Parts: sequence; structure tokens; C-alpha cells
Amino acid sequence: MTQAGVVWAASVRRMLAAAVLATWCAAFAAPAAADTTGSDTGTGYEICPTVYYYVVPEGSPGLESIADLVLGDPERADEIYEYNAGRTQADGGALGEDREVRPGWRLVVPFDAGGEGVYEGPDPLCVVAVEEANALGVAPPSPPPPPPAYTPPPEEPTAEASPSSTEEEPSIDPRVLAAGAAGLVVLTLVTLFWQPIGRAVTWPFRRIAAARANRPKKRRTARPGVAARRRREATDLIDSDPDAAKRAGTAHAELISAPSDVPARPVALLTTRSETTAVVPAGATPPASSWRVVDTTTWRYGSGRSSAPVNFGTSVHTMVGTALRGVLVCLGRKEDTDALVHVDFTRMRGLLAVDGDPKVASDTVRVVADGLHAAGLSVRVLKQGRPLHSLVPDTTPVVAAPDPIHGLDPGSETPTVVVVPRPLGQADEHVLTSLPPGMIVVAMGASHSARWQWEAFDDGTVDTGALGIDVVVRMPGRRG
Repeated sequence: MTQAGVVWAASVRRMLAAAVLATWCAAFAAPAAADTTGSDTGTGYEICPTVYYYVVPEGSPGLESIADLVLGDPERADEIYEYNAGRTQADGGALGEDREVRPGWRLVVPFDAGGEGVYEGPDPLCVVAVEEANALGVAPPSPPPPPPAYTPPPEEPTAEASPSSTEEEPSIDPRVLAAGAAGLVVLTLVTLFWQPIGRAVTWPFRRIAAARANRPKKRRTARPGVAARRRREATDLIDSDPDAAKRAGTAHAELISAPSDVPARPVALLTTRSETTAVVPAGATPPASSWRVVDTTTWRYGSGRSSAPVNFGTSVHTMVGTALRGVLVCLGRKEDTDALVHVDFTRMRGLLAVDGDPKVASDTVRVVADGLHAAGLSVRVLKQGRPLHSLVPDTTPVVAAPDPIHGLDPGSETPTVVVVPRPLGQADEHVLTSLPPGMIVVAMGASHSARWQWEAFDDGTVDTGALGIDVVVRMPGRRG
């Protein structure tokens, strides 16, 4: 064979190989299979647009599963719903707001769908409509609007098409370079000395905030009905969350029984449906990693439930005996929030006096008394016209009053509660200075002997004084 014949034979072999390769790529690169249903060979089928559709098999769970199967993303079920909502299928049904699909339905899917059950061809619902029209001998109906077609993104212009590519690039303005250098120097100084710079910038604002915080708050007179509405909302919020007391009690038991460097004694527990917050004395250390320190007197447990079993991060493990059952009273809702306030009376001994608006103060005394009674404490109510010493035995006067935050060691004796549903008078002072160690007195008015002195306002709130919480007081329960 001559050299020309060898070259001709090699050219023929290359052309045959390229043709085979092109045929193989075209066969395997098709986005969907061919469905023989609804062929466009009949009369009127040319009005049906070409779409991609999916034939629903038996036992299909729903649009999300179909989107995950043919598109690889269940969140794209909304696209399939928009393509098929209201389209009447062959069995007379249609995809509605319930998104229920039936076996045998042909659902239009996006152009990038693929996999088993996905076909490309004329709109199957349009084909069915044309077949019915041909069978009845009438004109075929108007075709349904086709689904949105895929529009490829515009191509970026090449460098050859740019007329300015041959022009000389302008030089950089020296002023821009100087501004960039100055900005780089400033950023370097801020990075190296950001703490003193931040303190210097925020110093006047902190001074202004501290000056405003030291001013006494002036409460505006509440309009008639506003206080009652706010208190009813707080009561409804408590009734809608019956597990709040249980979550607060579990968190209280965890805090007071867990070993830690400085034992924590909660002052109050604030609960929502998603988190539990503990108000504690300054200086205490969190007992477990599940409690996050918000500030010096506030810890937060994000899940809103007990963290048991707890892996404590301290090496001090001291067994203090059986866990103390907490005495918590749900007072109401913290002002401007949805957190329910559970005040801790476990270590409370002495006088709780509520002064201010008579109506709100009286209701606060009733709410506290009902909460202590529900906690299992013995509650005695002073009858109208009787002196306080008729219910309080004579004891040795206490020289030093207990700390209003840390309180007294409760011990194993259950305290007795005396409720005074009237303002305190001068004749009650000598009795209040010599209360027995195991007694709690809840009364209206103001007293120098009070361990907790609260202030009630006509807008339905109570300032808890040393506890530092403003509470919208709940409505007291109705008497049987």
C-alpha cells in the first residue's frame, strides 16, 4: 500500500471513531427517558407544549419525597406545586392545598429533573384533553400555559469584543494611594490598641447611662382598665404554660444541690417555653456547664429543662444531705417580657411587706399566700380587727436582721406563714421585731423590720426591691 493509501485509511478510522463517540454521548446525556404515553402523531397534538413530567408510582409519600428523588432537594417541592396546582389529572383529581398526590398522576417538573419516572414529551394532560376531543369529534381545547422555560445566563463579553482593551490603562491617582495608606495605618492602630480606644470612645456614653440609671423612675398614672388588662394577660400566660412551675422547681433543685466552689442560692427563676434564667447572689459559681453566665447575678439554661445527669466541672464534691425541696411562688410576668417570675421563699424568714397602691398590694399579698399554701406550708390569716400578737408568740428579739438576699439556713423545720390582709400599724412594730425564727409574715404597708419591702403601683406592677425584678402581678385565684 502506498503512503497516500495509509494516510487515507487512518483518516477513515478517525472519522468512524468520532461518529461512534458522538452517538454514545447523545444516548447517555439525555435528561429524561421517553414516555410512549401521549404521542404527538394524532390530529391536534401539535398544540401541546413539550415538558418534563414525572409519573407518580404506587405508594408515593408526597411532593417533598418526589422533589428529593427527581431534583435532589426536598425544598424544591414548591416549584412542583406551582407547576401543577389546579391542573385536572386523568382521574379527575387535581393537586390542591393539601399537596396530596395520587398514583398515576403526571406532574410537570423543572427542566433539570432526572431519574426513573421522569419523561420528556408533550404535556400529558394536554394529550388526554386532545384525545377526548378527537373521540367526541369536537375541536381540541386550548392548550394550558406551558411551565416556565429555562433561560441560560447571558454570556460574559470576551476581551476581544471590548473596544477599550487596546487603550492604555489610566494611572492611579496619588491621592487615592495616600488615602489607602492612611486607612491602613488607622486600622493597624485600632487593631493594636482597640481596648483603650474602645473604653475612651464609650466613656461619655457610660457616664450618661449611669447618671440616668441613678435617677428615680417616675411612673405615669395608668389609665383605667390598663392595669387589669396587663394582669389578665399575665394570668393567661401562666395558665397557658402549666409546666413552668415544674421546670422552675427542677432547675432550683439542681442549683441548690449541685456541688460547686461557692454554692448557689437562687433568688428567683424566670421561665419561658425555651429557656430558664436564674437570678443568683453575686459571687456564686455555676454548678454545671449547662448553665451559661449572662452577668454576675444572672445564669441561663438554654433548653428550659433540667440538665440531669450533670457532669460538674469542679473538683469540690461535698455531700450536704438530702436535696432541699424549694418553695417557689409564681408571682406573675416580668415586665416587658414573656418570662414568668418564680420567687424563691426557701430561705425566706421574717416579714414581707408590700406598700403602695392598695388594690395591687392586697392582690400581691393574696398571690404570695396562695403560692405558699400550694407549696405545702401552713398558712394562717389574721382576721379583721384582731391584733398581730394574737397569732405570733412572744420570743426573744433578734438583734441582727438576716441578709435580704442570702437569707437564713432553713433547716428541717417547715415555716409557718401568717398573712395580714391589712396595712401594718404602729402597734405591730414591736411584734415584727421579735418574730420566731421559723415564721414568715406577709402583710400590706411599710415597716423598718421588713426583710423584703416591695412597692406596688397602679399599673399592675410590683417593684421587688432587693430582688431587682419588676413584676406584672397575676390575678389572685377565686375563693371557693
